[in-house]
Formats: sequence, C-alpha cells, structure tokens
Amino acid sequence: MAREPTFATDALNSEQIAAYLTRIQLPASLADSAPSLELLSDVYLAHHYHVPKDTTVMHVPREAWSGPSQPIVLRSALYSMPLRTAAFERIVTQHAGGYCWANNPTFAALLRGLGFRVSECATKVFKNWANLDPKDTVVKDKWGTITHVVLVVDWPGSGERYVLDVGFGGGGCPIPMPLRDGATVAGLNPFEAWTMRHEPLPHEHADTPPIDIIPGWTMYRRTSSSPSGFASHPAPPTLDEPSTWAHQYHFLLASITIRDIGLYDYYSQAHDLAAFTGFFLVTRLLPGTGGARRSLMFAERMVKADGVRRARVHTTGGTEARGESGPRDIEYVAMETGPMRVFLEKEFGFVFDSENST
Repeated sequence: MAREPTFATDALNSEQIAAYLTRIQLPASLADSAPSLELLSDVYLAHHYHVPKDTTVMHVPREAWSGPSQPIVLRSALYSMPLRTAAFERIVTQHAGGYCWANNPTFAALLRGLGFRVSECATKVFKNWANLDPKDTVVKDKWGTITHVVLVVDWPGSGERYVLDVGFGGGGCPIPMPLRDGATVAGLNPFEAWTMRHEPLPHEHADTPPIDIIPGWTMYRRTSSSPSGFASHPAPPTLDEPSTWAHQYHFLLASITIRDIGLYDYYSQAHDLAAFTGFFLVTRLLPGTGGARRSLMFAERMVKADGVRRARVHTTGGTEARGESGPRDIEYVAMETGPMRVFLEKEFGFVFDSENST
C-alpha cells in the first residue's frame, strides 16, 4: 500500500497536466518545456485569468443547482474544501474554482508535474489591506489568524525562489514575486506594484510584543498617497514615487503538511468566525484589460432597505481605472440558484452538468 506523503508533494500526471493547461487556455505542449521563469509566469497569469477564487461550493451543494430555483443561504455546507482529485475536477471539469485551500494546493500539483519544486506555507492575512487610509497606517488588531496559504517555488538552476498565490482574490499579485527582501514587481498596469519584506510580523508598537519573534515574509501592495488616487497624476507613477505600501499577508518560510492543510481549511470554512461562512464570492482577472477584475459578491449586510437579496457584480482596477479602486460596470444578480446558475455559466464559464461533478 502506497504511503501518503506527509508534506504536500502531490503532482499531476501527464494527462491531468494537459487537461489543466487546456482549461487555462494554454497549449498542452507547454508540458514539454523545461521549468523556467517564463513558463512559471505564463502558467501563473493564465490561472488568474481563467480560474476564479470561488466560495459558491460552501453555500450551495452541487445537487441544489438542479431543479427548482431556491434561495441561496450563506452557510458552511461543505466542511471539507475539495482537495486533490476533487479540487482538480472542480477546477478543470466544472470550470469553477475554490478559495486558497483548494486553488493553491491544486496549482502546486500542476507546477510539480511541470518540474517545479513547491513548498506550501501557512499565512496570516492583513484584514484591512484594501481599505488602508494613507493617514492611518496603524495595524493593531488587523492581522487575522492563519487562514491562508501561499506557494514558494523554484527549480534546478533558478537562482532564487518565488512567491505565488492563486487564492488571494482581489488585489493579489499576478506576477511571481522573488523571495528577496526589498524585491519589487510592477503589476499588469503602471498604477500597481507589490514588494516583499523580510521582517517580523508587523504589529502596533503600543501592543504587548510577542515573546518569541521569528522574521518572516510580508507582501505589500502599493496604494496611492493621494486621497483621490493615482488618477490625479498627469502620468502613471513610477515605483519610486510617494505612495503607501499596505500589508497584505505575512508567512514564515516553513512547509506545512497535508494534515495541516486539512486543519487550517476546516477552520477557514466551518468555524463561526471564518470569513467565508458569511460571504459569497466569485472573482477573476479579465484578460487583455491590464489587470481589471470582475467580481460577484454578497453578504447579508449588503441587503438594501427593500429587503431583496441581490449579489453585486462589478469591475475594478485595470488600465482603465488609472489607479482608482472604486467599482464600475455594476449589475445585480438575485441570490437564488436559478438566476445565479445562469449568470455563473455566462459570466464565469461554470459547467454544472459535467459527468464527473463532485
């Protein structure tokens, strides 16, 4: 009997790799390429374009998408995010996605099949990264628990390692980030950038400091230093112009095991305090837009005075936004399985009638 690997070392076979590459609209022949930064970058960006961050599986059991339309209730209906074969089928066959504990380990298995070496690292997310006021950089009480995972990737002759994350959703870096203190990468348009810092977990200095501090790695995303955003500039800013770097996540360079993944995942989608138990989300980058993102989201706090439950769909970012973070192209979808299924099929390419559905 084959022994289950203690650390996450799953790798897709050649048939699965071909199907995965086809799913993210890349030629299956790429599987014959030697590992390189160019290959890594191409596969990473294609995944961001075609595989959404997706929490629908938590709230709607697979069978509920068929039959009469019914209200979508926010809940923890899953109690085990699909991993391995189940996650592969959801991403590749059903053209859906998952949140970090499904998307990142499955993408890691693809990379290993392509000849890359991948370590999965447990991660804390900064809860207020998207709403950071340039005048208020206090980080007290804004670091969450360990509810995220990132990938650290290299290959023979790579020279350095890279941080990748296909599960962060809005604001995530779609370019491989060198695991190097001070490394900075520009985004898909001139108005966005990310940087990596090697440091202890940032915390408010007025707080009681931790007893033991191990330096880890913090990802920062650049935001505008102007209240009106980068659009107020006559031209796109350069990387050294004044700006605010908002914390996004922090991790220690320590590989976690498959059992760790199961434990963290269970908390992330089953505990009463877990964010996604009360949040319905599907989001992906749009190809050819310079990093614009299309997102569908709903939480009960979004219900208007009329009491009608509707998910909001909007576009953010990209070259068109010129650094502004506000939503545009807004529309609404009823939080019922009938109209939501039609919308997910049309807008995100979900496949609900696949033979291998799970």
